[in-house]
Amino acid sequence: MKSKISKKNKNSKARIELDVMGWWILGVLVLVIVLAAIFILAKKGQGGLDFLKNIFRFGR
Repeated sequence: MKSKISKKNKNSKARIELDVMGWWILGVLVLVIVLAAIFILAKKGQGGLDFLKNIFRFGR
């Protein structure tokens, strides 16, 4: 019976580690996308704030 408990704890710990690793990968991916967008907007000579204003300008 003791071995079943230890196996269960090992699996749940591995599951938590995989879950945390998934969130880390997602966070790094979002950071890379944001940095790439800032770099592209800076190369175009258009500020990020002006770009966002133009995106959310509905029919004006």
